[in-house]
Amino acid sequence: MATQAKRYRGAAYWEAEAPRTADTARVRISYYADASKLQVAQLYRDRETGELRRGKTVTFDSEDLALHPQALELIMEVLQGWRG
Repeated sequence: MATQAKRYRGAAYWEAEAPRTADTARVRISYYADASKLQVAQLYRDRETGELRRGKTVTFDSEDLALHPQALELIMEVLQGWRG
């Protein structure tokens, strides 16, 4: 059986820093200020324990967005539009 490739390269920022978080009914947003990362995770309820758990997660990295300003512009445009 083949081994899985490591999905993340670098220091384990999620172990070194407690994030600032906000939850909705379906999403958890976690901000790691020192690491300059913002995570958006789908939430689901575990069928066996009833515990709310994180599912699929997307991580926004400030360095990556600085290298791709069109992505940051799109995110900002959407958020500003939602804010009104």
